[in-house]
Amino acid sequence: MSIGSRRSRERRRRNAQFAVRAAKWVTGLAIFLGLGFWSYRTGLDLARAEVTGLEERIETQGNEIRELNSRNGQLEGELRQSRADYAALQARYRRDVPAGDAAALFSLAQQRIAAGIPRERVEQVLRDAAPVRRCEARGTSRRFAIVYGPRIPESSGIELAEGLVRVVVSSANQTDEINRTANVVVTVAGQDPQTFTGLPQRQVVVLGNAELALSVTSEIRGFATAALTSCGS
Repeated sequence: MSIGSRRSRERRRRNAQFAVRAAKWVTGLAIFLGLGFWSYRTGLDLARAEVTGLEERIETQGNEIRELNSRNGQLEGELRQSRADYAALQARYRRDVPAGDAAALFSLAQQRIAAGIPRERVEQVLRDAAPVRRCEARGTSRRFAIVYGPRIPESSGIELAEGLVRVVVSSANQTDEINRTANVVVTVAGQDPQTFTGLPQRQVVVLGNAELALSVTSEIRGFATAALTSCGS
């Protein structure tokens, strides 16, 4: 009896120890599995959060790229419009601002208006202007006295073409070299006087739309001859 009881107690003790060890092992395994599952879920949540963040960044960058493309298209349109406006402004400048001969003519018109000539008169002259006709008909000539000395009387010289052309020949001293020392002043109505040195002189005079040939010579001592070719009808 005592031997059987002792074995029975030993068996129960071993069974109890096995049960304790098994419980510890199961508990440890459960804890390990729990930690592994928790780590998996935590990693999965972190991965999902990172993926979500990346998707949001991609969407944000996509929106920014679309906005930049739209802005670039707008800027390109504005650049094309600016170039077109600049070209139109250049064309308008070339059209409205005179250059070359036109600028010289505009400056002359401004000078005439500033000198007191009515603008309507200047406009009328420009409207009436036509191609110049060269006159080759036989002209008229008149002889007049040469003025000597520094003072030139207002009545000196000769008038041609019904007073539209005035010619004055002067010299500082009486000399046989009048052809070299003579000062010839030609004044055409509405124009600035022109001064030439020496004789003979052959100049072109424009009256209205006619181009006339003026010749000034001296064949008799103390006198000069002015010849102006006038247009025939």
